[in-house]
Amino acid sequence: MFDSIWQDIKNQLSRGTRLNQLMLINVIVFIVVLFVRIGFNIAYGAGHSSFFSFTEMLSFHSDTLYLLKHPWILVTHMFLHVGVWHLIWNMLMLYWFGNIVGDLIGNKAILPLYLFSGFVGALAIYIFSRLFAYPSAAVVAYGASAAVMGFILAATIIAPDYLMHLLLLGPVKLKYIAMVVVLLDLVGLAENSNTGGHIGHLGGALGGVLFIWWLRNGYSLPDWNFKRSPARIIPMRKTVRVTSDKTSEPKTQTGQPSASGGKSVETPFTENEIDRILDKIRVKGIGSLTSEERKTLDQAGK
Repeated sequence: MFDSIWQDIKNQLSRGTRLNQLMLINVIVFIVVLFVRIGFNIAYGAGHSSFFSFTEMLSFHSDTLYLLKHPWILVTHMFLHVGVWHLIWNMLMLYWFGNIVGDLIGNKAILPLYLFSGFVGALAIYIFSRLFAYPSAAVVAYGASAAVMGFILAATIIAPDYLMHLLLLGPVKLKYIAMVVVLLDLVGLAENSNTGGHIGHLGGALGGVLFIWWLRNGYSLPDWNFKRSPARIIPMRKTVRVTSDKTSEPKTQTGQPSASGGKSVETPFTENEIDRILDKIRVKGIGSLTSEERKTLDQAGK
């Protein structure tokens, strides 16, 4: 049984989607930290400061000197969870909104968006704690919440009218879900409850907005093999013509001779068709597309 589980984990880490890999890494880190906590409880008793020191080495720390000595915490804090409900809630949100983002702009965007939103969330905590809240003390933060907020806002910016079917509430548009989530963080700030955490959440949300804004304006992250063109988010809306000349046979887009003689060859999609498909995605989600509509959208994106 354990060999089978280990093989499944290796398969997901090597060939799974970026979203599944991120979720699996979070779960693995949680399990490792759980066993470390059990070990500290056995050796020193429950609640010993040694476990806090261990998690602090993986958490984001707003103290500048500590941050310079432990630079890895800029990444590790995004994958660290100590409470089981903290992990479950973040993974559920990551799964729901990560799938939406992956469907709309592709699997390659998942990891950069996760890391970028988490980093912006940490930066927001650092700036706030240094300038306003705790200039003489440090804020320690961990968890995937800031990164998850990036996914929520990124999905909302791309498709604000995308419908999610919520338990008891029914279909709700993404833009209203995002408004409620951001509002809850603002209420937390007003009540001075977990101020650093709420600042991190809002920073992660800003990261998601900036990420989509940059992609739509033609920028990319070369380290993650992005194409510079924003066409993956906004497919090219034009009919492409390939015409023959006097010295060669007419070619189709696949490079094969055309059966139409000297006539022009058009791609099977038009501007109105692409507009209709995009509107359908915003309202009903990409899962509502037929196989022909998906094929047309892929051709337009290319």
